[in-house]
Amino acid sequence: MNITFLSVNSSFSHTSMAYHILKGYSDPEEEHNWQMVECTINEKVERVLRQLAKTEPDWLLASCYIFSVKELFEILRRYVLIKPDVKVILGGPELLGNNEELLREYPWITLAVRGEGEVPLKRVVAGERYDRIRGLCWIDEEDRYRDNGTADLADMEEVIPHYNKLFDTERPFVQYETSRGCPNRCTFCTSSLDPILRYIPLEEVRFHLQRIQRAGIKEVRILDRTFNSKNSRLVELLTMFREEFPGLRFHCEVDPAFIQESFFEALELAPPGQMHIETGLQTFSEDTYEIVQRIGPMDRTVSGLTRICAMKNVEVHADLIGGLPGCTVESHYEDLMTLFKMEPHEIQLENLKILPGTPLAKRPELVHSPTAPYEVLRTETMSFDDLCAVSNWSKMLDWFYNYLPIQKVFLHCCNSEYEFFSNLYEFLDSEGAFEKPLSAKKRFELLYDYLIKIDDQEHIAMLAAAWYVAGFSPERGLFPATLYREDEFPDDLELLLGTVHDKWHKRFEIQLPKNNLYISYSKGMINSADTAIAVWRSFN
Repeated sequence: MNITFLSVNSSFSHTSMAYHILKGYSDPEEEHNWQMVECTINEKVERVLRQLAKTEPDWLLASCYIFSVKELFEILRRYVLIKPDVKVILGGPELLGNNEELLREYPWITLAVRGEGEVPLKRVVAGERYDRIRGLCWIDEEDRYRDNGTADLADMEEVIPHYNKLFDTERPFVQYETSRGCPNRCTFCTSSLDPILRYIPLEEVRFHLQRIQRAGIKEVRILDRTFNSKNSRLVELLTMFREEFPGLRFHCEVDPAFIQESFFEALELAPPGQMHIETGLQTFSEDTYEIVQRIGPMDRTVSGLTRICAMKNVEVHADLIGGLPGCTVESHYEDLMTLFKMEPHEIQLENLKILPGTPLAKRPELVHSPTAPYEVLRTETMSFDDLCAVSNWSKMLDWFYNYLPIQKVFLHCCNSEYEFFSNLYEFLDSEGAFEKPLSAKKRFELLYDYLIKIDDQEHIAMLAAAWYVAGFSPERGLFPATLYREDEFPDDLELLLGTVHDKWHKRFEIQLPKNNLYISYSKGMINSADTAIAVWRSFN
């Protein structure tokens, strides 16, 4: 029998973990012919159809995710016309709810799997009757919807051996899990449906990381829902990362409310840049935490996040969700202002998605799109216009906060004036900025135009410094400077931005209304990443 797994990824960098694990677990004796067809959401359907046709599948398997389900179904709807007798088995987070509507809309789906796929697929491959396998949903021969609940969970000891083939050396990073399950019960998240925590033994983690290291891969993105769910294990992992794998970079998500002192002590010893910590706090509203049943005291969330953000050797990514129950435009604005004070390296703000199967999907007051990505359209406390504003705030964060050349000046602006962010938003909206993507140069130009409008000379000087450090021309553009021909810069200058260097290649000066700026470039091309740039300031 030919079994083909179709993996539709968000980009080439990503690859499926599911294929090798499902193949190894379901067919350990390799009695069947397994193949995988991978593509991205941006590839032409015709190319993918040709690849599928070459594998001649009897069974076609796929995992459905919010980011790719539309493209996946565009492929499947066409392929079943090419080979009507193919059996299509689908799983993944998109199938955690009631699957009857899906199965009736797409009658070519043979089986939908609710929950983890290892156990039910193994039993299907073995030829067992569908009605005896937990987790299967299907339409029977008498046109009745059959639903066998949620799949049984596999023992991790039986899953672990199949990790060995996961690591594709052609990708810039690998995705890896050291545990399954989540201690939180957030009603907006599919992870709340997997309450049983299961861990891969540390020796197995070490073995897998050794394989990754030998393959020359430099980055490991750990998929654990809450990496610090077990503190003693976490400390052992951080020690292992530091002592045995200093050349690897790790991404992981932690809950700041449950960080213990031993975690901070271990994290402080990590090599600079080795750890990229994602913190899914979602909101600072205690009332919303209670509504969505997220555990963890808010005071500990704030103190834990504040302390992580202050660590110089760690990069911190902070997540916020717009449109959660009880939240308002005002509360979301306060969340942003609070985060700006903490200064994480990145801030991600995305509006709530009402995911199938989650408890939040049962709340009628949360009106959302009926198709993926199921974005919320209005709530009891936020109108559609409110949510659109928050969505545009997300763009602002990507343009000005998460774009490192501008981050320092933008952060200084927002922390200097509480209303700066909202006033800048109104200005950008009036300029039609949210209707199209913004180039890096255009971001500088729009922020400059606003600072000119409010006559903020202090931050104009900082923006000029950021312009030069970003590698834009010192002789053309927003801040044209002139060559500095003296032997030395004036005394008592203040370093405004950049990296101090001893040997210079070119030097410039620019006179601003309240500041004189002096720019020096080390030996090399001005726009080269290897060129050190320093901007100094004197006051007129």
